[in-house]
Amino acid sequence: MIVIGAPFYNFSIPTQLKAWIDRLAQAGRTFKYTEKGPVGLAGGKTVIVASSRGGMYSTSEGGQAMEHQESYLKVIFGFFGITDVRFVRAEGLGMGDAAKAAALASARSDIALAVGQAANQDQAKIAA
Repeated sequence: MIVIGAPFYNFSIPTQLKAWIDRLAQAGRTFKYTEKGPVGLAGGKTVIVASSRGGMYSTSEGGQAMEHQESYLKVIFGFFGITDVRFVRAEGLGMGDAAKAAALASARSDIALAVGQAANQDQAKIAA
């Protein structure tokens, strides 16, 4: 299991996380090219991303259009062969005390759900 802390910076991920991912993206290590295209080599893992956001981006079509954090992380980890990518969001943290308290309570609940399911549970069901 891989756990990543990823604040939402300028509609995407921090440069430090992007640099780390760029170091992971190595042909022959995390993916390979075949005659049918790229194939991920890092399958069988689960990634949990803990994300903090000042505003609300997951609850409206407009917010989702501006959100390039979760979509990017799903794509890049999928490219590596990791399809079990889970997100725990604390969003709305900059929208006042009540919104912040609600966001943190929701994130705590989401943590319990994210870690409560066995890693790659969907893969285990497919194999059975």
